Amino acid sequence: MRSILLLISVGLFSHSAISQSPELRFEGLRIWVTDLDTAKKFYSDILGFEFKLTSDNTAKLETGTWPILLAKSVRENTTEYKRHARTGLTLQVYKLLPKIDQLRASGVHLIEDQLQRNGVGISIPFRDPFGNLLSLMEVQVRDVPLFEGFKIYNTGITSGNMEEAMDFYIGKLGFLEWSRDYLPQALPLKHSDNSFAFMLHYKPDLSHHDREFTKDSEINLLFSTRDLNKAVANSKARKLKFIKEAADWAAFKDPFGNICELIEKK
Repeated sequence: MRSILLLISVGLFSHSAISQSPELRFEGLRIWVTDLDTAKKFYSDILGFEFKLTSDNTAKLETGTWPILLAKSVRENTTEYKRHARTGLTLQVYKLLPKIDQLRASGVHLIEDQLQRNGVGISIPFRDPFGNLLSLMEVQVRDVPLFEGFKIYNTGITSGNMEEAMDFYIGKLGFLEWSRDYLPQALPLKHSDNSFAFMLHYKPDLSHHDREFTKDSEINLLFSTRDLNKAVANSKARKLKFIKEAADWAAFKDPFGNICELIEKK
């Protein structure tokens, strides 16, 4: 913890270093699932997001914030909640306990029996039918207008090394700190226009966990750039290794085994 705070206080990520980083934006998620019919029942029928089948192997969820793309994989997610680094999705609800009962009645597997307290309220983790890790959140630090159902709160990376996560997502990819109020447990990141992007979370003793791209069910962060070739070249100059490259799309892994995708968006 002391080393994390020291890293922040000395300003390791200077403005000049960030200004030379590729200009990336967070665009949403791609969630890999083994069956789109089952995914529709879960994400649309239970969680209430609008489901649009776009092909035999892909679909799109309209969430009211940023889109979630669903794609078919072969194997379920094997990430262990208390052991592995991971990408997760947090859903906000107005009151947590009734929604927990609703999920249990729908056959959803809750990972923990006890509620967890965090910087803004209470939460509980659970899995989708494919093993992907999600959580429910009730915000308690401020008044929240009444709303029904589930809505997107945020998404992010949870790892056992905040310094390494900051070095990668700030130093290499060029995202900026939003607020240090939740350190060392969490660091929200933003874009250069000061709009919110995604979260970095810290939990001790989480290990690297490799996935096989397109084969394993998982949650991928989606980033966009206006010039893919330039962004890939700049990223490679920062020792970022790409696992897939195409004319308008690329994929890479972070230091913890999480997979991110990069698309060109004019």
